[in-house]
Amino acid sequence: MVILILLPSPVQPKSFSLPDPPAFEGVLAQNKKLQRAKRLLEGQIAGPESLEFHEGAIYTGTLDGKIVKIVGETIQSIAVLGTPPCGKFEDEPTCGRPLGIRITKDGTMYALDAYLGLFQVNIKTGDVNQLISSELVVDGKPFKFLNDLAVSDDGIIYFTDSSYKWDRRHNRYLVVEAGDCGRLMWYNTATKQIRTLLSNLHFPNGVELSAKQDYLLMVELTRARVLKYHLKGPKSGKVEVFADNLPGLPDNIRHSSGGGYWLAIAAIRNPKLPLFDIMASRPWMRSLIMKIFDQETFMKMIPKYGMVVELDENGRIIQSLHDPTGEVIPAVSEVLEISPGELYFGSYFAPFIGKLNLLELDDSNKS
Repeated sequence: MVILILLPSPVQPKSFSLPDPPAFEGVLAQNKKLQRAKRLLEGQIAGPESLEFHEGAIYTGTLDGKIVKIVGETIQSIAVLGTPPCGKFEDEPTCGRPLGIRITKDGTMYALDAYLGLFQVNIKTGDVNQLISSELVVDGKPFKFLNDLAVSDDGIIYFTDSSYKWDRRHNRYLVVEAGDCGRLMWYNTATKQIRTLLSNLHFPNGVELSAKQDYLLMVELTRARVLKYHLKGPKSGKVEVFADNLPGLPDNIRHSSGGGYWLAIAAIRNPKLPLFDIMASRPWMRSLIMKIFDQETFMKMIPKYGMVVELDENGRIIQSLHDPTGEVIPAVSEVLEISPGELYFGSYFAPFIGKLNLLELDDSNKS
């Protein structure tokens, strides 16, 4: 025991507290709707983190550093951002890991690679143009974990740097530490200027512009909330909480057809035994755990539970979809709604894309 205490920990956790997690009742009542989802392309694709739809095709970035186009059962690689080899832990920084992707109205793709930077991709030719290198240092801090992005009609790209300390391979350390080493960034595609909008963020993750582009929503994963950053009007530059005390640790956020937002949940906060919450005020416990277990073993200790929630335009949860055992959808990184009720689910690790049509769920299977 003495030796264990004396051993250095790979993390330096911060103490914090969260409100008691919301009970799974009302709009959060447990159901099995996600278990009705289909697994598409199972075993043919790895880690389709972020999803986009354009002219009849789905686009995504994968664990092997590729950006692919999917039409039906056909997967076509359209761009590679890094250099092989790929597939091993030590390869990832050079192989690359595309995370957030967006396609603008004119068909231009912008892709954010966790390690390599921000890229413009021609989805027809596969030509790649690096706009920002991850080696760039802004305000004295390097980019270590570039994550998600949103693109405005006037060519401004808002993106998250989840950490200037930990890279994507060590994202479990970032969660366990729960520190404030993240940033929200601003980039002008016309002038090439870049600046920090917000700093000292707690694992900033998904971002989404409002329909009028007058504010930006940004997920703060280790605080289980969504922040609202005003872009126009008298509150321009101000930040407020849009959705707080969420039922899990949120990932990406995207528009829903109902005028609100789909929010992917990476891991739930179990109201009966909220381990993340219990450890929040006990940094010594988190430090000890990471002395004993490696990242992968730590992840295996977390029960599988798939969940997504829909927020209305005021940040209130209006519905939730569950897979309580994680049998079909063990976790979700992003929800793409192609048409009303037609949902596709991304994942940072799963070997498939999930699909669920809410309109096809008959009343007998909605509970």
